[in-house]
Amino acid sequence: MERVATYNHQNTLVQYMMKAEAKVAAEQVRSASGLNSTDYKGIASDSGRLVNLESHYRRLEQYIDEGEVVNGRIQSMYDATGSMSDLTSRLSALITGLQGDNAAGVEGVVAEASQLMEEFGGLLNTQQDGRYLFAGGRTDQPAVDLDGYTAATYPSSADTSYYQGDSTVAHFQSADDFVLSYGVTADQPAFEKALRAFSLIANMSTDPVDDNLLAEATQLASDATDGLSIVQAKLGAASSSLENTIDRHVDEQLVLQTQVDDIRSVDLAESTTKLSQLQASLEATMSLMKILEENNLSKYL
Repeated sequence: MERVATYNHQNTLVQYMMKAEAKVAAEQVRSASGLNSTDYKGIASDSGRLVNLESHYRRLEQYIDEGEVVNGRIQSMYDATGSMSDLTSRLSALITGLQGDNAAGVEGVVAEASQLMEEFGGLLNTQQDGRYLFAGGRTDQPAVDLDGYTAATYPSSADTSYYQGDSTVAHFQSADDFVLSYGVTADQPAFEKALRAFSLIANMSTDPVDDNLLAEATQLASDATDGLSIVQAKLGAASSSLENTIDRHVDEQLVLQTQVDDIRSVDLAESTTKLSQLQASLEATMSLMKILEENNLSKYL
């Protein structure tokens, strides 16, 4: 005897069909977008882990962006220090030319020493993005002011009255567990000795030339050149350390992005197969609904 559909059977099939249609629609969106879900609700079981991964990724992104800015400052300081070293080496060569019986060009040397001193001061006032890099924490004002700098005389003594910054050493937190110290202030001995050497020569008496003054200026210039090499080496090491840290962050971001993609992204082959199965199930349900409608009980009353 052929069974006849009842209201309850039909209502159950309608509900099942609506759910099947919703599943097909959802799977079609997954296949088209390539994402498991367009919001966290659709991946509720992994949403907490996804939030943590994305938060970590953004934190690394901030470290990278800020680190590149800081590394630009370090590179500017490195280049400026190298140029300062060239100036002190030039001063040493000028002094050598004055020693012995070669004092004929003394007035020219005095004039050039004054010019070199101005160039050196300009390098100490190097700026980047409005920041004076050698001024410690007072980045909004020039690090040095040579206008009020007292001319050095033999025998000289250390004088940092030209310095307008403070003793703050710049640092940058380049990772959760690492703070990089990279600051260099213009009152360090290498800079002070260089300026004093320039000042001795720029303000010395030309007749006669004081050999003791020349000897002191030679030693100061030599010490300054050595000291500047050390400062530059430290800046180079800081830059290298920061670059390595940034590279590690980039590598970690790649790993995090893979993990995020594993949660968010759809396996297209798996999704296509699942979509075909859902569509087949929906078609079967619709066919059964049609059969039940054709055998509705009302036709036999």
